Amino acid sequence: MNTYTEITPEGLLTEIKQFNIEEVMLAGGEPTIYKKELLEFIKLSDIKTTLSTNGSLLDSVFVREMENACLDEIHIDLKAFTPELHEWYTGKSNESVLNAIKLLNKSKLNFEVMTVFIPGIVEKEEIERIAKFLSGIDDKIKYKIIRYVPVCNVSRRPTEEEIKEAVSIAKKYLCTVTSSLEERTHPLKSIRLYIPSQAESTLT
Repeated sequence: MNTYTEITPEGLLTEIKQFNIEEVMLAGGEPTIYKKELLEFIKLSDIKTTLSTNGSLLDSVFVREMENACLDEIHIDLKAFTPELHEWYTGKSNESVLNAIKLLNKSKLNFEVMTVFIPGIVEKEEIERIAKFLSGIDDKIKYKIIRYVPVCNVSRRPTEEEIKEAVSIAKKYLCTVTSSLEERTHPLKSIRLYIPSQAESTLT
C-alpha cells in the first residue's frame, strides 16, 4: 500500500535544494487540486518551476494568481479534441481544457500544449484536429507531440516515422511544433514531483 507524508511548501523546497537541480516540474495526479499550496510553493521557489496539468481546474482567477506568483512555465495536456474520444479516454468533457488553453493564451504565462500520440486511438487525424483548433486561437501556440509508452497493452509504441509525420501535419497550422523525439520533456538536472490526487493522499 502506498504511503504519503504531508509536507509544507517551505519544507518541500528545503528538501529539493539538497539536490543540484536546475528545474522543478510539479506533476501528478493533478497538482492543481492543491491550489493554495501550489501557489505558495511557486512564490517561494527560486528554481525554475514548471506546472504539468490536465487543465481541467484552470479558471481565470487561478491563471491570474499563477501570473502574479511568477510561474515560469505550464505544460497543459490536451488528450483529444474530438469530444467523444476525450470522454472515452478520460471519462470527462474536454470543454474546460479547451477553455483553459484560451485563457492561457490571453495571459502572460509561458505555456505549451502537449498531446500523447497513441496508435489506434490518438493518431495523425486527431493531431490535425488539435492543431487546427490551436491555430484558430493563435498559430504561435507551442505544441508538442509525445511518443506513447505502452502500458497494460493499450496500444503499441508509435514509430519514429509516425511521430515525424504527425509533427509535419501539425506544422501546417502552427509555427512551433516539436516532439519527444528531438526534445526532452524533462531536462537533465531536473526533478519531477508527483503530487497524488486527494483520494490517493488519504492512503496510510
